[in-house]
Amino acid sequence: MIASTSLGWVFVLALAAAGAWFAIRGLRPGTRAAERVSHLAHVVMAAAMVVMLWPAG
Repeated sequence: MIASTSLGWVFVLALAAAGAWFAIRGLRPGTRAAERVSHLAHVVMAAAMVVMLWPAG
């Protein structure tokens, strides 16, 4: 959890950009299975980190 709202948004945007990049890499045709699993695991991890930035409630 970050006290500064603007810094929180910077991190959210950075993690969303990384997650989008890994999603594109993981879903493109011709990606091997091991690479696909790795890239999509990074998408889940980026989403989890975005959730951890904000307080619940």
